[in-house]
Amino acid sequence: MLRVSVIIVGGQAFITASLLAVSRDKNIQVIACVSDIADVFGAITETETTIVLIDFTVVSESRYALLTELRRSHPKTRVIFLCDGADQTKLVDAFRHGASGYLEAKDSDVFLVKAVRAVSNGEAWVPRRFVTKIVERLTETAS
Repeated sequence: MLRVSVIIVGGQAFITASLLAVSRDKNIQVIACVSDIADVFGAITETETTIVLIDFTVVSESRYALLTELRRSHPKTRVIFLCDGADQTKLVDAFRHGASGYLEAKDSDVFLVKAVRAVSNGEAWVPRRFVTKIVERLTETAS
């Protein structure tokens, strides 16, 4: 199984919970824990696919440009947002700027490792109930 490097972005409680969840998989290695998206750039390795887990509560809309830049400058890097009760319009915007996955924090114990694996293999990860919102938003954009 392919080894995946993970960078965790968020506050201390988020980092702790994420570390506990991903530590169950010996092929997932946490390479950095930082509090700001801007700090991710210095922690990325170019040789492996890197997954960046971001606590959505630490992201403001003004920081979306960093997601776009991250995707442009590090094409092997993928972003998964973890949050509960986030504004779905903002989440759709985050996907538009380069996010590859979204997982509700309450589900991270069960699904975080699966989400990391799926996204590292080039798949998107979103809860089924969020897919409807994405399709609605894309339909609005097309009209």
